[in-house]
Amino acid sequence: MTPRIAGVVLTLNEADDLPRALASLAWCDERLVLDSGSTDATCAVAAAAGARVLQHRPEGRFLISDQRNWALDHGALQSEWVLFLDADESLPPACAAAIRRAIAAPEAPDGFELTPRYWFLGRWLKRTQGYPNWHPRLLRRGRLHFEGGVWEAFPAGAIVGRLAEPYDHFAFSKGLDDWLERHRRYADWDATTISAYLASDDPDALGTRRWRRLRRLAARLWPLRPALRFGQKYVLQLGFLEGWQALLFCLLMASYDLFTVVKVIERRRRAAGRPL
Repeated sequence: MTPRIAGVVLTLNEADDLPRALASLAWCDERLVLDSGSTDATCAVAAAAGARVLQHRPEGRFLISDQRNWALDHGALQSEWVLFLDADESLPPACAAAIRRAIAAPEAPDGFELTPRYWFLGRWLKRTQGYPNWHPRLLRRGRLHFEGGVWEAFPAGAIVGRLAEPYDHFAFSKGLDDWLERHRRYADWDATTISAYLASDDPDALGTRRWRRLRRLAARLWPLRPALRFGQKYVLQLGFLEGWQALLFCLLMASYDLFTVVKVIERRRRAAGRPL
């Protein structure tokens, strides 16, 4: 028999996107929406779709790893397995079937990474986003947790599997203003960790221990991040083969790294008592 599985969605003002995400989790034994203080109809939409709704407003900065761990520790989940999906994502039937097969296997590991198809203005940016790129989404409750802050990961050394059947990610579904606001928060988090690492030379300041060497190198090369990001995605990953959508997306990602650079400069000048 397939073990029981819970689908969990974290939300903040996701009334428009949430129905699609919850509908794609209809096959789960439980569905939980953990809201962090929505002011729109998110909670009503979730309840109308038959999901259980909890609210938890994190103190201080929102960190997705902390909120997911809160769901695991305080969400009163009963299922053996827990699948995390964002409100701007959807799980196709083929991916759901692959998950059911994976967790029913006798020697299943305690967690799985899944890969998204990243959609931008109607186009799947397969090359631009380096498909497949792996995200920690499925775990056996009580065996694993998340770390890493904004860019969440399973703990270093955890034995996890990978499921090749993709889910869909519509990260631009609420338009430019929402995308910019989210990436402003990401840039703030990146700038904070980079500044802390440069000031202390302590690798723990960078969050998760996974990809530690790469994170340290990226932190030391922080002024070059916009150019490196654009070159990586548009040139090295052949994003130029994916049309005008890829060009716009790569420029947006370079701008996100530019935000990070400016925020690092801002923090360093403040720390030195210099004017902005």
